[in-house]
Amino acid sequence: MSIIGSRELIRDINEKTILKTIFLEKQIDRASLARKTGLSSATVTKIVSSLIQKGLIVEVGESDSTGGRKPILLCINKNFGNILGVKVGLGYIYIMITNLNGDVLSKSRLDYGEEADPVKITNIIKNYVDEQNKNSLVGIAIAVSGTVDPKKGIVLDSFLLNWKNVKLASLIKQVLKAPVYLINDVDSFTIAHLWKGKLVNYKNALVITLGTGIGGSIVINSELYTGNGGAGEFGHMTLIDKGNKCTCGSQGCLESEAGFDALATKIYENTKNIVLKEAYRDYKNLETSQIDFLKLALKEDEKIFKKVFDEYSYIIGIAIKNLINIYAPECILIGGEALEFSEYFLEKSIKFAKTASFGNLGERVTFEIDNLGTDAWILGGIYKVVQEEMFYVDIQKNG
Repeated sequence: MSIIGSRELIRDINEKTILKTIFLEKQIDRASLARKTGLSSATVTKIVSSLIQKGLIVEVGESDSTGGRKPILLCINKNFGNILGVKVGLGYIYIMITNLNGDVLSKSRLDYGEEADPVKITNIIKNYVDEQNKNSLVGIAIAVSGTVDPKKGIVLDSFLLNWKNVKLASLIKQVLKAPVYLINDVDSFTIAHLWKGKLVNYKNALVITLGTGIGGSIVINSELYTGNGGAGEFGHMTLIDKGNKCTCGSQGCLESEAGFDALATKIYENTKNIVLKEAYRDYKNLETSQIDFLKLALKEDEKIFKKVFDEYSYIIGIAIKNLINIYAPECILIGGEALEFSEYFLEKSIKFAKTASFGNLGERVTFEIDNLGTDAWILGGIYKVVQEEMFYVDIQKNG
């Protein structure tokens, strides 16, 4: 590496450090920036001036002073550009445009039908951006179920969407002309909670999401742990020997025994209600259809609905107990569409997991419930765009 290259790298690192500190602090003055970053006042002043000229940060008034001139506060220019976030679900996409602070400017849920055609989904995304986006795009985050290769932008395996080796990032980048970051949907959900949700104050935690699919993630030292790619696929731990066939090809997975499709099938097999029987025959493999069927079951045959959800609470309780015994987390965050029916299973599941866990491990776990809702599936990806586009230093480029 040349001396000039070294200087450029150091300048780039210092600039990104200052930018990230301003972002995380929300508002901060120059003197405080120097103290927090360990950089000299002269370096901070020079870099801040450059960032203001580039339009990345702005001055926003004065802070309190114990005497003398009041220091001027700095913050990220939230209107520098927008970020697009998309979650590809079963039969629908949830799409959102935010500013750099993650403030939602527009969002919508758009159906694409039973077949998850990547080209069709890309065109739906493009049409939404053309209609709704009023600023340049800093980057795009795409959250999908399954395992992904974020560097190559490929969905390696999504059993829920029936995708294998789909080059989704390049498809979307080709039409929207902005950097695209692919992320597992539960990882995005987790990062959102580390950023502005229930995991802000925890170092070691597990996340489990319950719904059409069942997903999970692992947090170690306040960072998402991905292992060799794909860590946290809790939905595919085997719960029942030779149980239901799973979309992954195995049998008796947690998802195949306790996903929405399994619950709907159990209700159909146990009910004598004609309305439910007919509704199940017209049932489509879409998340909205599954939720609507479960709601209808609660209305038409509450006894069978409660019976199925009693069994569901036990299965989920066993899974959580196993996770507690393996990981001994300080927190377990529960999210997903199944929370819509939480009164019929959640308390029972948690109670079973706590009492059945080894020793006092269960009593040492704090359970948190998702408070960000549907937005969480996308916000983590949006934060990833901010990190990669604003805070990341490409050492090879500067080398």
